[in-house]
Formats: sequence, structure tokens, C-alpha cells
Amino acid sequence: MKAAFIDCSTAGISGDMLTAALIDAGAPAKKVKTAMTTAGKPFGGVKVSMKHVNVSGIGATRMDVVTSDEGGRGYFDIVGQLEELILPERVRAASLKALAVLARAEAKVHGEEPGHLILHEVGAADAIADIVGCCTAAHELGLFDREVLASEVAVGGGVAVIGHGKIPLPAPAVLEILKGVPIRGKPIDAELTTPTGAALLVALTDRFVPTFPSMRVEAVGYGAGARRLREVPNVVRVCLGEVSGRAPELQEIGLLETNVDNVSGEVIGYAMEKLFAEGALDVSTTPMVMKKGRPGFLIRVVAKPGDVERLARVLMLQTGTLGVRVLPVARYVLERESSSVKVSIGGRKFNARVKVARERGRLVGFSAEYEDAKKISEKTGIPLRDVVNRIEEAARRKVK
Repeated sequence: MKAAFIDCSTAGISGDMLTAALIDAGAPAKKVKTAMTTAGKPFGGVKVSMKHVNVSGIGATRMDVVTSDEGGRGYFDIVGQLEELILPERVRAASLKALAVLARAEAKVHGEEPGHLILHEVGAADAIADIVGCCTAAHELGLFDREVLASEVAVGGGVAVIGHGKIPLPAPAVLEILKGVPIRGKPIDAELTTPTGAALLVALTDRFVPTFPSMRVEAVGYGAGARRLREVPNVVRVCLGEVSGRAPELQEIGLLETNVDNVSGEVIGYAMEKLFAEGALDVSTTPMVMKKGRPGFLIRVVAKPGDVERLARVLMLQTGTLGVRVLPVARYVLERESSSVKVSIGGRKFNARVKVARERGRLVGFSAEYEDAKKISEKTGIPLRDVVNRIEEAARRKVK
């Protein structure tokens, strides 16, 4: 199974370090740099430079992002600007997810609602460029089609001075973002993990592991920080490769439910889109008959434990329901990976993604990626079900 491992156990993680590590592992530097300068332009502009450096005898890539912008803008203002950028949809979605993680943590720390939240340092042009650049690099390396693992996170200590004044390290926003994530203290009087780095890590990572995973490494990238630390090499590293098969994994999840009887189908459909965009693992609706014989719907949302409260708010806001039931449950999941196959349909050739399920490395089944099958169906006029069958047939011949 294709995977990526982010090792931030030595010197923590920041947005520029992770982006540099992904470039060092093979992401195209020119494309990433273009994405960063484009993202920074609406916010005052950024200058991005990259160079190869040596850190404790280790060759690494270092990225410097410079801006005169000091931030101090609303969360939804930044969202609006990002939504207008011309970006691959998966890059946009990942960038908005990381920004949402960051904004929720800042709002919680400062006791504010996201709608009234003003982002200072983390809302400046360089931080926004880091987010878009990192997600672009991740997309170019195929991380969205891999299982992304990460180590425990080194957080450092001491005191930092920001726009609000002096704060203890790790920063309160970092601790808020890393709730439920294993962290490691270091006797280093420095900020090892930044809020932007923590938000990107949480947005990109599928699971955190206590030790280096069992994997066949194919590529390694090192991203260097700007400071020279005496105690440890100031690098984060990314490994790409294949992880060995494993038994079905038991995952804790949250199940959200609500009944609605006064909402149109269009509103429910839009609410489902918003829930998926905000990180829901699955959303479904079931027609039902409610009290006094009124027709209604049962809406169910499957979510990661850390996303339950936020998704409940989205569900209430979008549907107008007055309450949401939350059930702590668990599920077994098979190994899942994404593979791309070439198919000839309607006299034309297409690339299509397929989800592949395995159990202890043994092939279990295929599922054509709906969006890819839909696009092919629309371009060829061939029914969707036939396109899906053709894609899955091609996968059976290719994937072993």
C-alpha cells in the first residue's frame, strides 16, 4: 500500500519546513513556488526562495518566504480569497481544511467565534502561501492518494513574543490543534512546532504512529528550518514508499444523527456538500415518517472524534435542526489505497482512479472513483453504470 511518513519527532514542524521536505522528496519546486506567490498576491505579496543547505551533515532543502504583510484579517475574508484562486480542487480543499483547523484553534484560544475572528501572524501572506504551497506539493507527490502517517510531534518550550504579547511555548494554538495527537517535549528554549505547521500536519495526516512504520522507502526528503539548533538537527523529513499489509483496523468514530421534517431536498443536498467539505467521513439520508404522519429524513454523519463538535454545528446551521444526537462508536476498516488505470471508452482514452481494498495485503475488491466515472460518462454519453464496470474491469487486470 502506498504511504507517506512525516517525521517531526526531532525538531517539530512548520509550514515552510514541511513544504521544503516535500520538494526535497520530489515535488516540482517551480510549480510549488508559483502556487505560493499566487496565493500570497491578494494579501500583499510574498517572495519565495529555495536553496540546498547542510544541517549536521544532512543535505536538505530550505525555503524562505518573505512578506511585509502583518496579517490582521478576518477568517472568512481569507476563505473568500482562497476560493477565488485557480487551484486544483484537491489543493483548494486541503488548503481550506488546514485553514479551518488553524482558525478553530485560534478562536478557541481567544474565546471568539470564527465569524468574528481576526487572524494576525497566522493570517499574514507568508502563512497563507505556506498553506497553499504545502498542499500543492502534497498534491504533486500524490499524498492525497496515499495513506499519510506521522510521528509524535516535538514541541519545544520557552516564551515567544507575538502580536498579542508574550505567550508560553508550545503556543496555545498549537496545543489546541494537537489535541489527541502524541507530542514530545524537548529541553529546547525555542518554538519547534508552529500553528501553521501543526494545522497542515493534522489536515494531511490519516493516523499518527509511535514508531517508524514498517515500509519500503522509495524517496526521502529533508526540510530545514531557518534557525540553527545546538541540541538537534533542525529538519523535518518525509518518506515515501510502500507499507506492509495489516489486519482490519478498529477506529473510534463519532456518529451524528438528526431528524428533519421541514427541509427541502435541495437544502439537504447542500448540507451534505458542506459536511463533506468540512471533513465528514460519510453522510447519508434516509426517508422516514415522523410524528403526526409528517414525511421527514434521518441524516447521519460519520466523523473523526475531533470533528464531531464542529460538524454538529454545521449540521444545525445548514438544516435548522435544533439538536443533534452524538453516538461514540467504532468501526473496522480494511486497508485502502488509490490506483489509476487507463481505459478506452467510446473510442477515447481516459485515466480513472480506483479505490482498492486489501486485508493483510490480499486484494479484496475495487470501487471506481465516482467523480472520475461521472466525468467520463458526461464526455462520452455512455451510462454511468457501464463506465464504472469498464473502469473496475481495467483495475482487475492491472492491480494485483
